[in-house]
Amino acid sequence: MTDILARLRLMSPERQRDYCANLQFCCDHYRSVSEICRRLNINRQQFNRYLGGTTTPSRHNHKKISDFFGLEEEELFTPHDAFVASFKRRTAGPPSPFALDRLEPLIRSISGHNASALEEYEGFYFKYFYTFLGIPSIKRELVYWRYEKGVFISSTKQRYLGQDERSAASSRYLTFRGVVGALDDRLFALDFDPRPGSEVSMMLLYPKRRLLERLDGMVIGLGHSWDRPITSARLVMEYLGKKIDIRAALKMLGAVDADDVVIPAAIKRTIKNDIHNDETLFRVRNPP
Repeated sequence: MTDILARLRLMSPERQRDYCANLQFCCDHYRSVSEICRRLNINRQQFNRYLGGTTTPSRHNHKKISDFFGLEEEELFTPHDAFVASFKRRTAGPPSPFALDRLEPLIRSISGHNASALEEYEGFYFKYFYTFLGIPSIKRELVYWRYEKGVFISSTKQRYLGQDERSAASSRYLTFRGVVGALDDRLFALDFDPRPGSEVSMMLLYPKRRLLERLDGMVIGLGHSWDRPITSARLVMEYLGKKIDIRAALKMLGAVDADDVVIPAAIKRTIKNDIHNDETLFRVRNPP
């Protein structure tokens, strides 16, 4: 194999463009470049110079980057069109083993069996919970539950506010996909970010009361900070209706301080993640 260090030093302008485009393509599958730099332990400004083509990484950093993205050391030098085509073939992968083929009927047995009974829950919700970053901020996300092709499915929109969720309101939104089901008289939803190496969460909820106004429950998931903590929190799903002004709802998404009056007091009480001295388990505070 050609010496990697020599290739880094002697790249033509065309190969330099391919290298930068391939690196950017890999980065696009993650939440942010900052997240990648933290995991690689490479300075963000230095990494930006790699992306911009103003400098090339050392052999050591090139190997770290290649290992992080699961690439052979020479792959980032590939012409960009060929690199993208190779990536698509790789992600397509071989046919699913028999065990994986059985997952679809399993999901349908969990969600599809009771999907028609769940139609009364169809519609839009605001989802409230304390951010997984361990700061006193409450997140509001927009959830849409609907019955589709025999399965009750979920899509969740959240506003991207930077890694620390303290940045100014952004026009960028992240979308999570999932499936909703029922376990006896309890609801559950599995949601995931379809980008590789991202986030997954599970909600468990009490059913509606006489009227569908809100659902109380808990969520467990992965925080997106560098240490990716496994976390849980109380939550409230506030029902909005089957038809809403989506543009107006999206503008209301984000994270706000815990004492902000924009969040109803009753919701704040329910999602507060406290535990009493006589409690040994973390439970939903306001069950029906």
